[in-house]
Amino acid sequence: MRKWFNAKGIVIGIFSCALILSGCHNLQGKKSEMISVYADNYELTGIIRDEIIGKVHPAIFTTVDRSNKEAKRLFGPMPTKRGAKLYLETGRYELTGNPSGNIYIYDKDDILILQEIVGKHAGVPTLTVDIDSTYSIVFDGGYNTVTIEPAETVLSTELTAGIWDVGLDIEPGDYTISIPVGYGYVQVLEQGKEPCLFELMGGGLTNSQSIVQLKEGQKVRVSKVSVVYFEPSD
Repeated sequence: MRKWFNAKGIVIGIFSCALILSGCHNLQGKKSEMISVYADNYELTGIIRDEIIGKVHPAIFTTVDRSNKEAKRLFGPMPTKRGAKLYLETGRYELTGNPSGNIYIYDKDDILILQEIVGKHAGVPTLTVDIDSTYSIVFDGGYNTVTIEPAETVLSTELTAGIWDVGLDIEPGDYTISIPVGYGYVQVLEQGKEPCLFELMGGGLTNSQSIVQLKEGQKVRVSKVSVVYFEPSD
């Protein structure tokens, strides 16, 4: 039986920030340096970053054929109250469901690649990811219906929740990132290097902005927030 996640994961980042500011956590490196990095650019580092991101699955760095030749739209009711496991043809997809629940993506060995709360009533509205035909996608019992749409590849400076390729989905370059409302994360991932993690807050007096540099071949993961704006730096 799988070990399901729950919505408590949403508050990890908030709790983690409090630990940074209070100095109560056993941080790697000098605490003062890490506090400065966060204060300057809302970048989480060290143990706190590692606890939020966890182990990055190698499949995150896989890019499928974006032509979506075999990808098909699927829509239907949830067949059981416990959720459902699906297998899709290789392609890039936008996943969602109604009202809300967890979406889990596993590799061929049943190891979790990523998880996100997705839906109309909680979490992010959609999750956009590359799917290999060997992966399984699990929609939990929070959904009454699920929708799976082939996702078109276009360059953009507005990225929704999911995994994005620098050079395919967004141009390389220097950007200021922000969100209109809510709370979430942007991860910048590169094989063989430590990930970068930026905490984003939007709305009222809590607005935050971070400076990020994106390079060809990197992956960007947007998590727990509906959309992130990438404004090119002059």
